[in-house]
Amino acid sequence: MSALTRSRALAGGALLIAAAALLLALGLLGGSHVINARFENAGQLVVGGEVQIAGRRVGTISDISLSQDGRANVALEIGGSAWPLHQGTWATIRAVGQAGVANRFVTLTPGSASAPELPDGAVLDVEHTTGIVDLDALLNTFDPHTRDDLRGLIRNSSGVFAGSGSRYFNSMLAKLDPALREASNLAGEVAHDKQALSGFVATAAESSRALASRRRDLEEVVVNASHAFGAIASEREPLADVLQGAPGVLGQARHTLGRLSTAVTAVRPTLQEIPPAGGPLRALVRRLTPALRRTGPVAADLRGQLPGLDDSLAGLKTLDGPAVKALDALAPAVERSQPILQALRYYGTDFTLGVTNGLAGILAANYNYAGHYGRLNFVENPQSLMAGIPAAFLDKFPLVPGILATRTGLDAPCPGSGAPPAPDGSNPWVPDPKLCDPSQSTPASVNHP
Repeated sequence: MSALTRSRALAGGALLIAAAALLLALGLLGGSHVINARFENAGQLVVGGEVQIAGRRVGTISDISLSQDGRANVALEIGGSAWPLHQGTWATIRAVGQAGVANRFVTLTPGSASAPELPDGAVLDVEHTTGIVDLDALLNTFDPHTRDDLRGLIRNSSGVFAGSGSRYFNSMLAKLDPALREASNLAGEVAHDKQALSGFVATAAESSRALASRRRDLEEVVVNASHAFGAIASEREPLADVLQGAPGVLGQARHTLGRLSTAVTAVRPTLQEIPPAGGPLRALVRRLTPALRRTGPVAADLRGQLPGLDDSLAGLKTLDGPAVKALDALAPAVERSQPILQALRYYGTDFTLGVTNGLAGILAANYNYAGHYGRLNFVENPQSLMAGIPAAFLDKFPLVPGILATRTGLDAPCPGSGAPPAPDGSNPWVPDPKLCDPSQSTPASVNHP
């Protein structure tokens, strides 16, 4: 192989590698996918035309055919670099310029990446495609008179837009393009959500019909609202005062509501107890009604006694001075009488038993044909009987059990000490050692010499 042949082969291989790299860069190698876009008309598209996304070529037009519903079906072969596409994708026919035969291409506006993916061979219906309007088709819609006026406008436009007004017109044109683009996007969104728009229109129609059927009521509402606004306007100054004080009231209300949660938490247990108490409360109210009816005469009599009660209470006014003085003196007297009252409480039982058993028992125990009679019996313990006269001389000396049992000078005996001590120790009772002297109680030796 000559050097020229080898150089040509190397050049051909390099060209193939460069073509492959270009195709990879364009996304036409490494797998392709087809979607079908339906247009009202093909708009002078040709097979082999470009498919772009954001101004970058991502595929070609592989076929143009007629669909069953009479629309143009354009098969778009998409390279792997732009795949997958998602639902909500739009296809639009664009033109590079007005000159040329194959100057039309298709641009795709991908749907949201969060939307479901389009399968291979998916169809974009006419609700997701936008065709192109040719200038001659637009001009053909004008009648001869309108075309003459348009020619005059174009012919005289240099004079219309010349001079000082040109910069304002140019400024308007600069702002017109973004405005038209936004209007186009808005129209696209409205067309995209045609179902929601149809529902809105239908709902608005139903609402309008409902309002029309209640026209008289609506007129009354408007008239009453007018009267209400008039009344509010007539009270403008008080309303202004209310609005001026509203911030303070709202601040206090916010503080109160802040404490309300604590109050509700504290009251909740009480509220939970109310339902169980409902039954008994209902029974109480049912029984209370007849009782209240019976209290009617009593209340009437009481009301009749009120004048006399008023007179009596009026007479008590003259006693308020002495009564206050008496009450003032009563407190110290009660305080000083506490030891006496305490002693009476301790020795009250001994005193009661002494009176009832000693005196009343003697007088009330016996009864004959002549009535009650009392009988006195002399009862003496032999041990105390033997003491006799010696005890009077020896009262300052210790007793001799069974011989000298009589004692004198007992001024602080304990309660229950008048009898010998019981085996269970229930007497004598020593409530306070300062109050009585246990040594002055009757000793047990009286019964056990």
